[in-house]
Amino acid sequence: MNKHKLKALILMVGAIFMAFLMVNVTSQAARMDMVDVSNNNGYMSTAEYTSMRNEFGVKALTVKISEGTTFKDGYAASNIANCQAAGLYVNGYHFAHYKTKAQAIAEADFAGQAAKAARLPVGAVLATDVE
Repeated sequence: MNKHKLKALILMVGAIFMAFLMVNVTSQAARMDMVDVSNNNGYMSTAEYTSMRNEFGVKALTVKISEGTTFKDGYAASNIANCQAAGLYVNGYHFAHYKTKAQAIAEADFAGQAAKAARLPVGAVLATDVE
């Protein structure tokens, strides 16, 4: 095999390998059919949630409910109601700050109370966001 054919073969194998990596990375991308919203997004209407569903394929929402032991998201109740009115599934999350077991228990109790007050549906997931 001459030098030019060998170079061409190496380049072709490299190109195939790169194409494989790009396809594999794309197929491993995270799904975007569930989004999270919080007070950082401000008020969001039923029409906005309906648009997210129809235009972008969003199926579910995770709503910020609380943070620490003192912050209740002021938009949680409207986000939950408007998302449900748009036909989306709804879950909630608590942004955690705890450092000890006792603090974790206090935050869990607070999150549960806040979720109930915001009318997070019974059976919905209430996750903890720990960063």
